[in-house]
Amino acid sequence: VAKLCNSFQLPNPFKDVCRASLYQLRFAVFCASVNSRLLTVNFPFMVGKDHPDAFPNTKPFDFNSATYFIPMCSMLGIAIASTFVGKLSDHVGRKRVILLLSIASVVGSIVKYFTKKNFWGFCIAHFIFGFFLGNLPVAMAYVGDIFTSRIEKQNELGTLVAYYVLGASGGGIIAVLMVEYGLFMPLLVGGALMFLSAIMTFLFMVDPDDERLHRAGKKIYQDQEVMVRPEAINKPILWNIVIGSVADNFGSTALYPLCLSPLALEHYTLDFIHAEKEPILSTVGFQLLFICVAFTVIPSAKISTKVFERVGIAETCVLGNVFTGILTLILLLIGNMPATKEAFAGFVVTLYLGFPFTVFSQLTTAPMLDMIAPKDKIGYVQGLKASAMNFGTAVAPWIFGVLADLAGTNTAIWVGVSISFFAALVNAPLLTYKELRPTIKEESLSKCVLPGEDEEFIERFLDGDFLSPEDVSAIYNINRQRMMHGKPMLVPNVKKYEEEKDLIENLRSHAEESFRSRFVSVDRLLAQITDLEPEKELSKLCALYNAAIFSDEKLVKENSCDLGHWFSDYLMDNGYHPHISSFLIKEMIISAFPPFTQDREYTPDNIHQTLLRRRRTMEKYLDVNQKGTYLESM
Repeated sequence: VAKLCNSFQLPNPFKDVCRASLYQLRFAVFCASVNSRLLTVNFPFMVGKDHPDAFPNTKPFDFNSATYFIPMCSMLGIAIASTFVGKLSDHVGRKRVILLLSIASVVGSIVKYFTKKNFWGFCIAHFIFGFFLGNLPVAMAYVGDIFTSRIEKQNELGTLVAYYVLGASGGGIIAVLMVEYGLFMPLLVGGALMFLSAIMTFLFMVDPDDERLHRAGKKIYQDQEVMVRPEAINKPILWNIVIGSVADNFGSTALYPLCLSPLALEHYTLDFIHAEKEPILSTVGFQLLFICVAFTVIPSAKISTKVFERVGIAETCVLGNVFTGILTLILLLIGNMPATKEAFAGFVVTLYLGFPFTVFSQLTTAPMLDMIAPKDKIGYVQGLKASAMNFGTAVAPWIFGVLADLAGTNTAIWVGVSISFFAALVNAPLLTYKELRPTIKEESLSKCVLPGEDEEFIERFLDGDFLSPEDVSAIYNINRQRMMHGKPMLVPNVKKYEEEKDLIENLRSHAEESFRSRFVSVDRLLAQITDLEPEKELSKLCALYNAAIFSDEKLVKENSCDLGHWFSDYLMDNGYHPHISSFLIKEMIISAFPPFTQDREYTPDNIHQTLLRRRRTMEKYLDVNQKGTYLESM
């Protein structure tokens, strides 16, 4: 891959050890998901009587219960393994565990292929090797290790879920494409993928404590909002989240897969086949419909972080439960209408438009658990979450399948609707925990009007509007008062160059006044500090000045970057071509902006010299501006 990128002059993702490891983590999750869902769309045909590859018998189960018993075996294996695989990775390392799971899954795919003629043999193999398909909690714990930013962490957790869902859909697509080769042949493709994943994991994945990760950089994607981990797990929140996720999984089962199989499958396919009519929904069409629902999770996963920030993570969880119940009820009503093409179209549109809103509740679980996990318990809590969710995913479809066989499809779905609303009630107490409430960012005092200040005037200054010399003098006095009271100075917005492009001449015409005003303010400050005693009074003034200027580091960086963009846009728009004259531009900047001081802060030792240099520079600007004005008038 590296050679290919170099030959086409593309960015090489594997040049960065950290990114290569993260890309491989996503690929490992994708492959495990593909392998776990390869045959899902084939299960109804494996337990039926119409396909040549179907099991000879599925006793003692009928169609629905047998259909969901097979995936239950695998998901139970994953659920049991998830209880300890995350904790195991806390002790022996994330990479070793993911590598072991990949290798064992290769063997599992081969064994399952050779049990295709025996229903119970296949189910036992499905259960045993399900233990090795649960790498998602380990991957989520890995994300918890390498990210310190809460927002970036939630973004990456959402990305992992998107890869997991994409893998589940990819497995179904492989099964559909290989339908002419038999129902079980996709298992060999899944084994090959897991073998490739094992090799890639060995080559590219790096454990969080590996020194190569620290040589490449401290932690990837850090920002200013660093998450502080608790010292111990809040057990009431932990079990509330876990129990709520189980209830959510049971309720969601009525929506997916029950609304598709048996509701849609019977109503739009099997009833027509038994009546010897052309079905509205073909067999392949059902498989594609089943598979593609999962793709609707991807946009939800990508925007989940923004939804959590706007709505609140606990609120999103509860709303997701309510949406699930409402959507399931609507689909049940459509599925009981007369089977027409128009009704089927309404069913599909409703399903695909509504499903993305229902998965938000499941996307909240991993971030909520990560927020309450101490550093040495990340794998444990994610494993516990995965175990609970996989247990629900494993048992719920089979229980609902048995219920559908005994009491009818409609009754089973009505029970699922009730459980969805019950899940909302179970998760409602999460709204009261301060640990899960949305972060309310306090606006910096550098952007606020303080009591006694002229609100209209300061708002105009903060908006980045042009100020007259009198206004500049007034701002100087306001900032001086703020500094003396230990408050930060005002920091105006830096407008984009495009917004001020037509005002350049206005800025130029007032340049001399601005330089003179700043010249006078420096003289004022020099006069103020001349007679101060260096050890006490001047030291205190310097401390106040430093605190007032650098009170908000994030704001300092943002405004500096905005000013840099303005300057580069101005150069490009005025014929300087900075992209090909970077060294010349640097030399011009150094000449135009001589250093005042290279010390980070003002001290009694450097403040006099710094202010004198500032005064000398303003004096030169005044002189140059006056000469330029004279030449222009000539």
